[in-house]
Amino acid sequence: MNPPPLPLNEPLAALLALLPTKERTRFDEAVSGLHHTNHRLWRAEDGVRVEASDPARVADGKRVIDQLNMDRVRYAERLDEVIAAECPVAPAVTAPMHTEPFSSAVDRLSVTVLRLHHTRLAADEDPGVQPRVARVQAQIHDLHEALGSLSEDVVAGRRRLPDGARFKLYGTVVRADTRPSPNPNLPPVIALGGLSECGKSTSGIFLSRDEDAVRFKIGFLLTQAAARQGLADPYALSPMRQAELLLDELNRFADAHVDVELITIESVHRAESIAALKSLMGERLRVVYVDVPFAVRLARSGGTRQALEGKDRIKTHRGADRIPADEVLDNSGSVTRLHGGLRRLANPPTTARVKTIPPQELRLPAAVQGATSRLVESLSALSDERCLVALTGSAVNGGWEERWSDVDLLAITESGHSERVMRAIDEYRSMLLACGGIHLGATVLPVSEAQVRRLPNRVLAALVMLQEGSPALLASPGLRLPVVSRREVERATPAALADAVATTRRLRHDPGRGRVRPLYKHLVLLCRLLLREQSVWVSGDDVVPEAVRLLPGLGPLDLPPLAAVISAHREDTDRARVLGAIETAVDRLLTWHERQCAA
Repeated sequence: MNPPPLPLNEPLAALLALLPTKERTRFDEAVSGLHHTNHRLWRAEDGVRVEASDPARVADGKRVIDQLNMDRVRYAERLDEVIAAECPVAPAVTAPMHTEPFSSAVDRLSVTVLRLHHTRLAADEDPGVQPRVARVQAQIHDLHEALGSLSEDVVAGRRRLPDGARFKLYGTVVRADTRPSPNPNLPPVIALGGLSECGKSTSGIFLSRDEDAVRFKIGFLLTQAAARQGLADPYALSPMRQAELLLDELNRFADAHVDVELITIESVHRAESIAALKSLMGERLRVVYVDVPFAVRLARSGGTRQALEGKDRIKTHRGADRIPADEVLDNSGSVTRLHGGLRRLANPPTTARVKTIPPQELRLPAAVQGATSRLVESLSALSDERCLVALTGSAVNGGWEERWSDVDLLAITESGHSERVMRAIDEYRSMLLACGGIHLGATVLPVSEAQVRRLPNRVLAALVMLQEGSPALLASPGLRLPVVSRREVERATPAALADAVATTRRLRHDPGRGRVRPLYKHLVLLCRLLLREQSVWVSGDDVVPEAVRLLPGLGPLDLPPLAAVISAHREDTDRARVLGAIETAVDRLLTWHERQCAA
């Protein structure tokens, strides 16, 4: 059951007019949280009175009330922080001090609104209570008038507000016989700190969305841990005790979610507490300070200088600018730069561990082996160019067919598309063309893009295969690349699949492009991606049969043997029949895919 509404727009019009959109949202959230908490408190206290004869239920009820009182304090202090940030910077010292923080007046109004609601319910059963209704309504009217006057005076600087911190001490004593340590299931934790509008939430959202991190607010973790211990106000505890509570909550979550690979916590404002947590967690915790100059933060905030300075004062008072950062992340530039830095934090590049083989061991024609050896020699001679060079696809899996297969090259180089690297690859392309018109599909990427994994799905998949033992041609010592998991590739597969489906539809309905080879190869690609989407990795000639076997309801595709397809491509032998069979198979697969999306 929701509480009765708490009308504040009219009495607080002068104050609310100062709030930018983002701060108005925070104000509304704090007021709503405070009012709902008071509503729950009222019901919890009624419940304790009803269960007065049962000591166990009374004890449980008291713990609930302590927890709700802690929430009430937290929402009230948050409300005062929002108001303080928007008040005049330095009201005249002669302006009279109000007797209570702003949140206390709102809290009293909330309780009085609830009292009116319950008084009316009681009057329905007992007419003798009815006279109280009018008196409580009068109290609400008076509070509205007082809040309106206070709002106008504070905005004009005619009245000052006292510090709203509650400094609650009840329920803060608990004995900890031993200090916790990180559980084996606890994954790496990134703690994000910084001043207001620096991008902590943006960073947390990105790591959650793109890096599969579980995102926590530090206040939530503390509140949950305190509730388990029966503590009313964890912020009244010592920094080390706060750190112990945080680690205990992280350990509990990790034990219940063993598949989680990364956790983020934000916003880290209390320097001493996070230093204590670092001492408990060691390298398992990486404290990151998101750094942005004031002018940039002000421009991004959309608010006033006064408001941003007010919020900064609160955070620096807590030590937000003094947190013991393991990394300082500069967020003064583009979103692309921020995302790259976050990817490096989530998955730091490591020395590449890749097996290499000479081109002569590949199952390729001698002329192709020779051209490939020449490429490796040319790139190896660039002593200052750390790089990874590998052939992918049929050139390494044994399925290469003359006058059918391309040579697909992946080169990740420190200098990117430098003149020397491109000269070596252009020479390789010319040599392959001379070997019977073999086409080279070359993907050349700079190391910087690879390290932050801004890569196509097929390149991510190739890196997985290389890290799992597929051979490369060249891997320079000291080359640092990220570790790419199959799970990451599978997560990105639906986007790659959507692109492949769209391209296959274009090929199918474009008479000039829908020829035997491209249509057949896209059919195989679709089957590979559909399988990979369900965590089945297949290469070589088994892709289509496995798709027929594993994709529910697909049925046979009735493709001609690969030899017949290659012959139709090379010699125009029976091309119309072969192309018709491929088109029928493509239509069947696309129709199946459409049905899956519509189900």
